[in-house]
Amino acid sequence: MALYLLGALTLALCAFVGAIIYGFIVPLRVHFRTDLPRLNPPEQFPHQNDKPFVGLALSGGGSRAAVFAAAGMKALHARGVLEHVSHVSSVSGGGFAAAYWALYPMQFAISSKSYFAQMQSVMAHDFFWHVQMRQLVKPSRAFSPSRRLVSLQNALDQPDFLNGACFADLPRDRQFFFNAVSYDTGQRFIFSNSTLPAPDVPEGAVLPAALRSLSFSDANGIRETPAAVPISLAVATSAAFPPYLGPATIQIDESDGTAKEYWHLGDGGIVENSGIETLREAVYARGENQRAVIYVFNAGQRLDSVLSKKSHDISIWSREVTRLVDVLLEYATAHRVTMFDALDRKHGMQIDVIEFDYLDVARLARAETPPNERWLSWDGWYYATHADRMASKTPADHLAKIPTALRITPSHQELIAAAADYLVNHRLSAPNGKQRVGLTDVQIGHTA
Repeated sequence: MALYLLGALTLALCAFVGAIIYGFIVPLRVHFRTDLPRLNPPEQFPHQNDKPFVGLALSGGGSRAAVFAAAGMKALHARGVLEHVSHVSSVSGGGFAAAYWALYPMQFAISSKSYFAQMQSVMAHDFFWHVQMRQLVKPSRAFSPSRRLVSLQNALDQPDFLNGACFADLPRDRQFFFNAVSYDTGQRFIFSNSTLPAPDVPEGAVLPAALRSLSFSDANGIRETPAAVPISLAVATSAAFPPYLGPATIQIDESDGTAKEYWHLGDGGIVENSGIETLREAVYARGENQRAVIYVFNAGQRLDSVLSKKSHDISIWSREVTRLVDVLLEYATAHRVTMFDALDRKHGMQIDVIEFDYLDVARLARAETPPNERWLSWDGWYYATHADRMASKTPADHLAKIPTALRITPSHQELIAAAADYLVNHRLSAPNGKQRVGLTDVQIGHTA
C-alpha cells in the first residue's frame, strides 16, 4: 500500500512540475509590453555616410565570450582602434561587454588600465550563481524557462553592471545592436539604440528581404527600440539559450484597438553567433559602393572533426546536445559567406573582416618560428590548476575545453584574456613588429 501511495505522490509531483513548466499553473511570462512607438522624422536617423564605418562584432559563448570581448576591446584600445568604432553588434555573452562599454564611458575612468580591469572583473561574475539564488527566492522560476529569464535579468542588473538601465540611457555617438532570434519567423531580431535604416536602393535590392533583421519596425515605417526597454532584457534575451532560458515574450498593443501580438525571442546565436551579419546589413543600408572594416572577436566553439572521430559515443542527446546547433551554424555560415561574397562583388562593397578566433591560438603558436613557448607550456600561468594541466597538454589546447556557461574560473579567465591580446598583436602587427594603424580612411588596423 505504501509503495502505491509513494508512486501516486511521485506521479502527482511530476504532473505538478510539468504543469508549471508548460505554463498551466504558472503562466508563461510577458517580459515587456508596448505599443509600437511613433515614427520619428527620418532626419533624426541619418545614415552618416560621411563617417567611416568601423564595426565591432562580439560573438556569443557565455562568460567565455564576455571575457574574450572585454580583453579584445582592451587590446584594440591599446592600438588606438577602439575609439574609431562606430557600430557594435553583439550576441549572447558578447552583449555583456558591449553593454558595459555603452553604459560606462571610458573618459570618466581614472585610467584605461583601471577601466578594463573593472570591466573584466564584471565579465567574470558568477552570473549562474546569481540566477540560482534568485530562483531560491522565487521557486516558480526554477520550473519555468520563461520566468527563469527574469532571474538572468536580475543577475545582470547588479549595481556595478546594468543597474536597471534602459535604452534611453545608451549613448547616441555609436550604434549598438543586441542580436536575438524570432521564434515566430526564424529571422534575426535586433534591439538597438538607433534604427537600422532601410537600404537607399530601389526596393532594397542589396540584401534580400528574407535575410534582413526584424526589430520594432513594421510595414508602416522604421522605429527604434522603445526607450523604456531594459537593457538587461535585451542582453538576457540574446543569451537565452533553450531549453534552459526563454523565450522572452514582448506584447505589442496596437493603438488602433486591433488584437494584441506576442513576439517570442531567444538566443541570437541559434542563427548567427558572430554578430557580423547585422553589421553587414548596416553597411548595405548605406547603398552601393561602400567601404567598411569589421573587427570580430569570436569565442564560439566549433566542430572538431579530428577529436569527434576519435570518440566512440558523442552523446548527442545528453552531454553534447549543443552539437546540433553547431552543425546547423557550420552549414548556415558556409552559405552566408558565399552569399555575402557574391553580394559584395555585385554591389561594389569593400568590407574587410578581421577576425580574432580564440581557437586559432594553438595553430598560430605552433606556426611561429620558433614556436611560441608561452602557449605550448604550462609554466608561468599563475592561475592554472592541476585539473587544467591534466586535461590538456598545453594552454593553447585547453582553450577548446573551456565550456559555454554563465560562470568562469580564474584560470580560464587568464587564458582567454591572454588569447585576445595575443591574437590582436599577431593580426595587427607588421612583419617588422611595428604597429599598423591608420592605413586608410576606413581601415584603422590591418592584418599582418
